[in-house]
Parts: sequence; structure tokens; C-alpha cells
Amino acid sequence: MRILQSKKFNQLSITADLPPARTLLKNVLNISVPAALEIFFVGLIGMADMMMVGNYSKQALAAVSISQQPVFITLAFAIALNAGVVAIISRRKGENRPEDANATLRQSIIISAVVALFMTGLSVFIAQPLLTFAGAKADTIDLATTYFRIVSLSLILNYVRFMISSALRAIGKTKITLVMNIIANLVNVFFNYGFIHGNIGFPELGIAGAAIATLIGNFVAFVIAFAAIYRSKGFLSIHFKQDWRLNKSVLQSIFRISTPAFVEQIFMRIGFFFIAKIVNDLGTDQTAINAVLSNIMALSFNITDGFAVGASALVGRSLGEKDPAKAFAYGRMSQILSIFLATNMMLLVIIFRRQLAQSFSNETYIVSESARLLTLSCFVMLPQSIQWVTTGVLRGAGDTVYTAGSSLLSVMVVRPLFSYFFVYGLAMGILGSWIAMFIDQMLRMILNNIRFINLKWLKIQV
Repeated sequence: MRILQSKKFNQLSITADLPPARTLLKNVLNISVPAALEIFFVGLIGMADMMMVGNYSKQALAAVSISQQPVFITLAFAIALNAGVVAIISRRKGENRPEDANATLRQSIIISAVVALFMTGLSVFIAQPLLTFAGAKADTIDLATTYFRIVSLSLILNYVRFMISSALRAIGKTKITLVMNIIANLVNVFFNYGFIHGNIGFPELGIAGAAIATLIGNFVAFVIAFAAIYRSKGFLSIHFKQDWRLNKSVLQSIFRISTPAFVEQIFMRIGFFFIAKIVNDLGTDQTAINAVLSNIMALSFNITDGFAVGASALVGRSLGEKDPAKAFAYGRMSQILSIFLATNMMLLVIIFRRQLAQSFSNETYIVSESARLLTLSCFVMLPQSIQWVTTGVLRGAGDTVYTAGSSLLSVMVVRPLFSYFFVYGLAMGILGSWIAMFIDQMLRMILNNIRFINLKWLKIQV
């Protein structure tokens, strides 16, 4: 139990009266495992999407890969708002204040819908120049533009769904979001199978078919998410007769947490955009190889993300219950589990690297290069897992100013500079970008763990 306690508890007059380690572990697993399975299956099905696209053509695979960072830029505000929703609603859950929690949810839905409508129009309008700047070449620009514009039409569905899903996760209802995302993504795969290659009577639409399938899947996810809370008898419940007017105090609370997270997301996405551009400028083959690596590596991150979600919810709830010792214990327990998971995922990737690469492409060069690079790139998993769970702990406490600072330094400055130096200065190609990513993850792991250990996050008011 000593590993679950901080040496600074005595200095801060914190009583470490913790439940048994078995109880803490059970609580972490009850929330984190469904969240990890949800995000893992979403990633797995997303990987299946990329396999279908990749087997259609390497140009289609590269086009979807090029579109990914611009897509994430359009979602930056929603992801930032999620941080505020999780921190506030998990804290209100611990304080047993359902009315305030639901007021926060309603306000976040209104804000997200307005922003999503603006982002949809902007995305459709600037799609081609944005993707050209992102590194799309003559053989991929039309495909990437088509995909990006169609997918952007589902922004309002995604923004509102993200708010509801984050609120459900914040109160520990991760099984609902698990079911929602599995159903929605199976729908996505079904329509991918039909639309991409023209199977089972569907027209062959190629990359446009993949985008339409994504749009349909997002609509299904939105319907399930909304149904989960509409007139619910649980802690979270909304209906149209409630007060939906903007509330200054609630908005201030949301923006106090979400604004630093938004700054973090914007700079992170700009950083990721330039990192992707560095790789995309290597050519279509290299972009396709990097897409294979990124999708396989994302599976480990997806599992870790589930434990970061669990850590955020449990830390926020414990702080709402005025139990900082338990909040620290949940954070430390989640870190330990992330190390175990990352180590096992690394071994699996090394053992099955060729089979995994073959799932994405039937071109010998792309498969062999992907398999070779996976043996090296997989070492990113360990520091990435630790830093992301620790980031989840800090965000759950509302410490988004600090996480924004560490991300700004590492993703916006350190990683792009090292990427360019290794990729072009030392002519290391794709491997150079993954070495830069390892440095980035190590730096954020160290910075965020220092913050976790010094306990300053316990003093954040939400």
C-alpha cells in the first residue's frame, strides 16, 4: 500500500486512510476496462476501415492518412470541452450535486453545437488548400478533399455526442459508451464493406464510400448517446423542458477548465499537423507506411486512453468527496496498470508485426518496411502510456493549465524540431519521426509525473 501513498501527505496534513488495495483495483478496473475496451474496439474497427481503404489503393490509404490531422484540428474544441465536462461532472458526482452536473451538460451541448456548425462551414470551404498544405500530392489531393468534406458534415453529431459520452464516463457509466461505440462502428464497417468496393449490391464509391460510412456510423452513435440521457432516471438526465438558457456562472466554470485545454489542443494539433506534413512530404509510399505504423501503434494508445478516462473520473470524484489520498492512490494504480499493458502490447506487436502489416496492404515494399519499422517504433508505447494516464489524472483534477504547458513545449516545439532534424537533417526518413515521438513522450512523461508527485494538482478548485 505504501506505493499508493505520497511522502508529502504528512507535510500537507493529509490522512492516508485508504480502502484495501483490492478495492481500489476493482474500482479502477470497473470504470477503466469498459472504457479501454470501448476505445480499443473503436480503434480496431477504425483499423479495419484503413485496411479496406488500403486494399482499395495505396493512394486512398495515403489520402485518408493525410486527412487525419486536419480532421482532429476540427475536433480540437470538442476535445478541449471534454476536459472541462469530465473534471466538473466527476467532481459534482463526488459532491452528489446532480442538478449542477446536468446544468453543466446542457451548457456544454449548446456551446458544442454552435461551434460545430461554424467548423463545418469552414472545413468544407478550406478543405482543398488545407489538405494541399498538409502534404497531399497530385495523386491524393482530390481523394483527400472528397473524404475530408464528407466527414466534416458529421461534426455537429460528433461534438454533441462527445459531450454526452464524456459526461457518462465522468460518472462511471463507461459500459453505456462501450455499447454505443461498438454498435456505431460495426455499422460503419458494414457500410464500408458495401460502399468502398461495391459489395452486396452497393455502388462502388471508393474513398467517398468510406467517408459516407463514417457519416452514417457517427449518426448512429449520436442517436444512442442522446437516448441514453434523454429523460433518464439516473444521475444525468436532460429533456427539452429544462432551462437551456445560457448561465454565466456555469459557463465560467466550464471555460475555466476548458480554455487551457483548448489552447493545449490547438497547439498540439498544429504540432501534429506539421509533424504529419514532414512525413507526408516524403511521398505517397512513405505516407502509406506511416499510416500502417500509426494505426497499429494507436491500438496500444487506445487501451491506455481507457485507463486515462478511468483515472480522470475517479480522481475527480475522490476530490469531490474531499479524499485527496484516494485520488492519489487511484492515479498511482492507473500508472502501474499502464506499464503492464504497454509492455504486453509491445511484445504482441513485435511478434505479429508482419501479419499486422499485411492486413493493411498487399504491396510487398509497404508490408516489409512497415514490419521492419514496427520493431523500433513500438518502444514509444511505454512512455506514451505512462504520460497519458498521468495527463488523465491531472485533467481529472482540473489541472489543465499545467498539461497545456507541457504539451505546448513538447508537441509544438520539441517534437517538430527533432522530427525535421532526424527525417531530413540525418536522412533517417520515417524512423526519424518516430524517434522524435519517443523523445516527445519521454519529456511529457517526466514533466507530468513531476506534477503528479508534487501534489499541486490537489489544490485546483473546480
